Amino acid sequence: MPNITPPSPVAGELGKYGNVPVGMFTGTANISVPLISFKTKDLESPMSLFYGSNGIKVDEVASNVGLGWNLNFGGVITRTVRDKNDDTQTMIYPPDDMPNATNAERVAFYRAAGQGNADTEKDLYSFNFNGNSGKFVYDKNNIPVLINNQKIKIERINNNNSDFLLTTTNGVKYYFTDKETTSFRSQGEGHSVINASVTAWYLSKIVHPNGSEIYLIYDGANMDYTASNSQTLTMSYPRTQNSCEGSSPYSSAPTLSGIVSYNMKVIGKRVNKISSNNSSDGYVTFAYTASGINEEVNGNSKIETIIQYNADGLVIEKINFNYLKTANERIFLQNITFNDPSKKYSFEYINQAGFPRRLSTSQDHWGYYNGKENTNLVPKNIKDFGIGLDNIEYNGADKEPDGNLAKIGLLNKIIYPTKGYTEFDYESNTYWGEKTTYPKKTTLTLEKDETETNHEAKTINITSPIDQKIKLMGRVVYVSEQEPRYDQYGNLIPDPGNTGHYSAAMQITCIDPSEDCPRFYEETDHGDFTHDDGFVFITASNGDHHVVDNQFYFNAKAGKTYTLHLSKDGIKASARADISYYATTSVTTNTNIETGGVRIKATKDFAEPLAKANYKRYYYANMNDINHSSGDKGRTPFYADISTQRTRCPISDGQMGVACAFVNNSNLTISSSSLISLFDTGSSNCFYKYVTVSEGGDAFENGGEMKEFIVHRDYFSNPILGSELKSAPLTNTGWDNGLERKSKVLKKKVAGAPFIVVAENENMYKLDPSYNKEIKGYTVRKDFEELCADVTSVDNLSIAEYKTIAYWFYMESSLSIKYDPMGGNPITTVTNYVYNNPVHLQLTSQSTKSSLKENLETKYYYPQDLSTEPFVSEMITTNRIDTPLKTEIFRSGIKQSEQKTEYAKDATTGNLLLPKFIYAAKFPNSLSTANSLEKKITYDKYDDVGNILQYTLEDGTPVAIIWGYNKTKPIAKVENATYDQASAAYATNENTFRNNLPNAMITTYTYKPLIGVSTVTDPKGLTTYYEYDEFNRLKVVKDSQGNILSENQYHYKN
Repeated sequence: MPNITPPSPVAGELGKYGNVPVGMFTGTANISVPLISFKTKDLESPMSLFYGSNGIKVDEVASNVGLGWNLNFGGVITRTVRDKNDDTQTMIYPPDDMPNATNAERVAFYRAAGQGNADTEKDLYSFNFNGNSGKFVYDKNNIPVLINNQKIKIERINNNNSDFLLTTTNGVKYYFTDKETTSFRSQGEGHSVINASVTAWYLSKIVHPNGSEIYLIYDGANMDYTASNSQTLTMSYPRTQNSCEGSSPYSSAPTLSGIVSYNMKVIGKRVNKISSNNSSDGYVTFAYTASGINEEVNGNSKIETIIQYNADGLVIEKINFNYLKTANERIFLQNITFNDPSKKYSFEYINQAGFPRRLSTSQDHWGYYNGKENTNLVPKNIKDFGIGLDNIEYNGADKEPDGNLAKIGLLNKIIYPTKGYTEFDYESNTYWGEKTTYPKKTTLTLEKDETETNHEAKTINITSPIDQKIKLMGRVVYVSEQEPRYDQYGNLIPDPGNTGHYSAAMQITCIDPSEDCPRFYEETDHGDFTHDDGFVFITASNGDHHVVDNQFYFNAKAGKTYTLHLSKDGIKASARADISYYATTSVTTNTNIETGGVRIKATKDFAEPLAKANYKRYYYANMNDINHSSGDKGRTPFYADISTQRTRCPISDGQMGVACAFVNNSNLTISSSSLISLFDTGSSNCFYKYVTVSEGGDAFENGGEMKEFIVHRDYFSNPILGSELKSAPLTNTGWDNGLERKSKVLKKKVAGAPFIVVAENENMYKLDPSYNKEIKGYTVRKDFEELCADVTSVDNLSIAEYKTIAYWFYMESSLSIKYDPMGGNPITTVTNYVYNNPVHLQLTSQSTKSSLKENLETKYYYPQDLSTEPFVSEMITTNRIDTPLKTEIFRSGIKQSEQKTEYAKDATTGNLLLPKFIYAAKFPNSLSTANSLEKKITYDKYDDVGNILQYTLEDGTPVAIIWGYNKTKPIAKVENATYDQASAAYATNENTFRNNLPNAMITTYTYKPLIGVSTVTDPKGLTTYYEYDEFNRLKVVKDSQGNILSENQYHYKN
């Protein structure tokens, strides 16, 4: 019998707002706003707004409900195309036993993989629908493999297997047939070939085993925009290299490329209407903003209204979405209002007007806003893992994070319909590590103007506290032709041509005469040029006011003192040298270091304006040291890649017998985006092992809690040929990443230790080896064209192997300890979970044992465990496997009870597979029936849509249910009559229905469709009336005499 209890005021009306859950592992507020739910008799498709962000990325495109928000509704399967579209390419597979393959077999695979049309990587699919989410890939036999090993059945359907059908474990089918195509093309320095693929399949139909269907109808929604920009810095590395015989050395100066834009064109879908195969369910429509309004990219319109109608076309609920478009063309959801205009959610953001335009160069390594006025995209001051980028100077971008700016644009306040509200405070993500603080460089100046003589050099002493590269900027300014020059005795100095009087010299000497004094060097396009004599010269031409600047360096040793000498030639030229160096040492300390993105610092819930806040403060640290971050920062950004360039050389006379000659040169490329994924194991870059929450204030005024999580990141690919490919996908080793390991409930102690632990919990997880599958992928890069047609050569390829692993894991046990208020007298409870059938992967036994000597166990049996039961094979085929057919309960190993459900599929069940009998018994007993069980309920009759029409209780009493409203609602419950008797009596005369069945107990119901029950008449003939206001909220409940039994008044504060 379905639940027909009338509705009461719930959270959507006057309920408890606030208390927003925080995903502590990543520091993300998980904000959900319920909207509406489309329901049929057996199906439900709820709709809500969701907001969860660690920072809005600069290049992020707003969803159809604004920046940071998503509409949770319907469903989609998305595809990440790895290498090439699997639907259009033939996969190249390695030998089955790659480690033991012959060299010839491996070379054959490598060469095949290196061909331009080869595909060696399986695409990755992700799904999200109706509370189900996961990922899958296809193996070499084109069988889908679910990463987390859910028992969702995946099928390809329709023409050329172009669509998807997913069946959940309750047998409900989800059809994904509305496709979205995405194409990429780069523009800037030439154009790339357009690469188009189907990247999404939208949910279009839901079908329940009993026949209920939901339809989702879509319109076209096309977008065309620049998704991102990129840039590279390229140079030869080392700076000077060998070249073909007789040619100049190979050298390429650091060169910044132009900006390359990546254009995305989406031929997409947007939901237009939801309906069902039963008109009584009504329908829902969606309307969108007009083109060009509230868009930051072409075609990206926003949802304007959602309207729910009943079968007669009357509005049941209407939701309006209102947005703000800033001067920087960023779209923020400002509020949503319902049919009742006083029911309104409002949203406020941190300096939304200050959030920059898309594609701004003010981005940190992770893509968050950092406020830096960069003119290029290639970063500077980056960790190069020994490559030596410190010696390369270029106008790079500052990509260091700034948490105060990264939080701009984030949601910081929700105002609820009650006028209560929640405030969110953010802070930068951090991790604990060594931080080196460098002092500002000191600049010293040596200078001689044109009036000074040439006899004495000006000097300065420099002591270097560290090993460092010291930079000198030398300048000569020629003023005019020289006047005649005389020596100190007044003799004319011969100077034919009036030359040589517009140069200056720098010299370096060491205080310690035994030291091997460093030499000046210059950085040129052909490498570093060292001045072996310890002098450098700066020379101007003899044009009026000709200025020459020259840049020189020398490498200083820690603790050594050097004397720098500046001299010039002539009295009509001035000379100057600016010396830039670190005069003091850097300071290295262990501290919290800022990294990309932000986290929730605190939340404040206010029941009403000026009320006392329910305050929570989040410390991302162990409770024993709340100022020591437990953050795992993830991968260090890596931008540098060294590639090989092969040049064919002419064969000289001395190379007789050589068929092909070539030279290999290497180039260094610095990209504008990290080659290593910085979001390797999810959508957040920083994970926290410990999080401690203070309630009531910053100092645990009302106690708190601490949670410990497992941090287990995905791992790098394995290079099997050539160079390491940093950009290759990771192997998903982090199967347990983010799982909660321990938790403690804390009470503040008045004196002594800061906390009393009043409860704690510890979870243990098992990675079950009985189910484990690996799908290997191979990322291939052709480093250069093979010029010599060697069919056995693969030295022009770099190949990395990675794995997509399907795991079966589950919680194996949970230990719970509760203490008295002073932290003593523990009571321990251990719960064990057993999953012993890899065929269905479901819980088969749950047992609980406490320190009070209680030991309870429940065993579960599913269709795959009971092969002799009727219709089990059909249950398995249709994937109806999530409900146990038999349950047993034991106490201390002794059986206490058992319940079993038996299914049928015949005329009495409307030819649907439905429960027929329920058997149960307590043990021990003396029953002589099969398995010592008694028949408790018999489901005698169903209609053709799975509605129960009659069931018989254990004592033989029949109960009949009459359905109305197009078979969607029960309108009568008749106890002590068969369905045939009840339906005949009802059909004869509804008004005399009760009189026709004098021995039956009859309860009847009427409804306001899609809103709730309107009358309930009990077996005594007394009617209770339910009245609703104009906004479809329950207003008054009256008895049969018209007396008010209860009244609901909806008051919202102004």
